[in-house]
Amino acid sequence: MTDADQRTHTARRVRVDEPRADDSTEWEVFLRGSAADPLRHAGSVTAPSSDVAHEQASTLFPDASTLWLMRSDSVARFTERDLGVEYDGDAAAAGDGGVES
Repeated sequence: MTDADQRTHTARRVRVDEPRADDSTEWEVFLRGSAADPLRHAGSVTAPSSDVAHEQASTLFPDASTLWLMRSDSVARFTERDLGVEYDGDAAAAGDGGVES
């Protein structure tokens, strides 16, 4: 990617401050499959505590050797996508699982 391409992507992204789900706490899930793998963002879960979020993430990603959970309100999100309508459809299809990747 050239510097000009990078500046174009940066300019198109807008900060997303709206929550993706109801008023429950959202958690970003990062994982690695083995010690040799890089830590990567796997998605998010909605849960009232880190312990419940850990249970949900463990169910969704049983093969992960490492799980990191971070409150979504501590993460600055930027995107080129319009998440409003697109996310509403994803949430309905997921059956209120609260998972987005």
